[in-house]
Amino acid sequence: MDRDEYLAALADVLNRHTDAAATKLSAILDVLPAEATELCIDVFPDQDGEGTFDVWVRLDGPDYFTLNNRIDAHRHLFGVVYTEDGVEPDVPLMSGDAPFVVEDAVVDAAATWLTELWSRVGAGRSSLPWPVDGEDGCGTVTPLLFEPTRR
Repeated sequence: MDRDEYLAALADVLNRHTDAAATKLSAILDVLPAEATELCIDVFPDQDGEGTFDVWVRLDGPDYFTLNNRIDAHRHLFGVVYTEDGVEPDVPLMSGDAPFVVEDAVVDAAATWLTELWSRVGAGRSSLPWPVDGEDGCGTVTPLLFEPTRR
């Protein structure tokens, strides 16, 4: 599987989770503390380069713990877990001899998905910027910054 095929396969999986992630982001915006200065979204690819990853939201601002405690139930937008039968959801797994950097591809696919979520949930509603980043500098299109339209 080449990088483009891999990105397309990841996009299919992520698209099946768009409604659930949009619901979580809407719930976060519903309880957004006034003290929050950014709604940060971090993509955490696995360190082995197999293709599993998580996408988490965190709020930045004073009293980090209190801010994030308010959104704790909704912070995990997407995640892949190992089960007895493989992985759930069924993302394509890659071996160590992939012809591309899997961690970068995972972050890039998630960033594209998050762009859609910004358009769907954040652009017209969020008063905060949404920085998007891959852990440890992973990704070729991150960092991204979605900024609210100033009225």
